Amino acid sequence: MTTTFQDLLELLKSKNKTDIENALSQFQYHQEAFKNYFALDWNEDTQELMNFLIENKAWSRKAPFVKIKKISLKLKAIQKIPKMIGKLKNLEFLCLSDNQIQSIPKEIGELKKLKTLYLDSNEIQNIPKEIGKLQNLTLLVLKYNNIKEIPQEIAELPKLEHLDLDNNQLDEIPKGITEIKNLEHLTANDNKIQNISDEIKSLKKIRGLYLDNNQIQHISTEIIALQNLENLYLKNNQIQTLPKEIGKLQKLEALDLEENPIQNQEEIKKLLPNCTIYF
Repeated sequence: MTTTFQDLLELLKSKNKTDIENALSQFQYHQEAFKNYFALDWNEDTQELMNFLIENKAWSRKAPFVKIKKISLKLKAIQKIPKMIGKLKNLEFLCLSDNQIQSIPKEIGELKKLKTLYLDSNEIQNIPKEIGKLQNLTLLVLKYNNIKEIPQEIAELPKLEHLDLDNNQLDEIPKGITEIKNLEHLTANDNKIQNISDEIKSLKKIRGLYLDNNQIQHISTEIIALQNLENLYLKNNQIQTLPKEIGKLQKLEALDLEENPIQNQEEIKKLLPNCTIYF
């Protein structure tokens, strides 16, 4: 590493905005040293990522940013996620809640070590299929967006346990979601979901299913397959009857049916004598 490059690294750590800008503008003349230190080629996309991290105080600048493990940028008025975000190879936690983000770059799929991803309270409409590459993801929060569809590739997340889709524009529980083998908690309140279909049977490990404030009319008899279900929240839907198979859910502890035109309340009570039921 040359003395000049070391001087640029020191400039980069400055609290003076002009010093930082000078350092960034000079890296293009030290591309080999830059690559050796940052493990990245120098280009406009790399500079965009560095600016993003610096402006949002997400990087101490004391070590190569590829070693960053956690980024939390809530309420920063962020409109765009730089596509080079995928180069933060050791990132495990990413929070971008309460911003103005409209799209997620496909490069997010390169974050192989990511475990937790918060993208709630933005303006997101579409989720890239590359989301399925996040093989270590356990928690995904997408509530309060404008999402109408979830890509089938979400089924490829082997470690996903918690998925929050509250306050979106879903009119069904997407098939990709029902194929997530280790999903334990699915929250999709305040959508436009009309039915709990047969595909629900695949959620063998589900413990909490929260579907308040939807348009659900029908619940499949395949709900009998959810033998680990403990909490089922269906408040404010259009449900008139529940299938008798609900009585086979031996671990069910709480069932919320408030604000539904339920016609078989007494039958439900008999089917679930050990469950707390709200009508």
